[in-house]
Amino acid sequence: MNKIQHQTLALAGILQSAVLVDQLASSGICHNECSGASLSSIVNTSSDVTDIFSSKEQLAVGISTLKAVLGKKTKSMQTITFYALSLINLEKKLMKNPALLDTITTEISAFNQQAFFEITHVNSIARLGGLYKSTLGGLNPRIMVKGEQAYLSNQRTADHIRALLLSGIRAASLWKSQGGKTWHLLINKHKILKTIDSLETLEDSSKNITQS
Repeated sequence: MNKIQHQTLALAGILQSAVLVDQLASSGICHNECSGASLSSIVNTSSDVTDIFSSKEQLAVGISTLKAVLGKKTKSMQTITFYALSLINLEKKLMKNPALLDTITTEISAFNQQAFFEITHVNSIARLGGLYKSTLGGLNPRIMVKGEQAYLSNQRTADHIRALLLSGIRAASLWKSQGGKTWHLLINKHKILKTIDSLETLEDSSKNITQS
């Protein structure tokens, strides 16, 4: 894969976290497989995007949302776009705070050494959500998640939302490491859309070869 393909996958990761957060805040549930993939990305220390998101299915929500955001602008995408840009800006602040970054890195390392539960287990999600709240949750301006109060006030849902925000920071970091910049989204819009199409075609071709 080339750099633009890696950037596109990481960007889809950011959008996926944003959508899953919105789903939880609005309905109390979200796409299970994509949520698991996004949560797993937090504790995967690889710098290779394809090691972290190994299939199109793991980024299905993010890829479809990225196509929608870069395609026809709709009012329904405003909240998602806001969350995504907020995650990118928050990641930028994190990179300027070595002490906070070190704290998060240390906690992730400890998490991997003490992985008693699956990443999607309520205890794992609570721990990752707590990590976000105690570190990035203190940076201003905070990401204000909008939704139904009944879900936002539920502790498990709140933990899940915070954990997914942390996964969005992870994806933003991957995107930046591949040379991603916010202004690229304007000038490279059509290139990114073509890349999504090529990635989908590439994976479908791989599946056909495997099945034959």
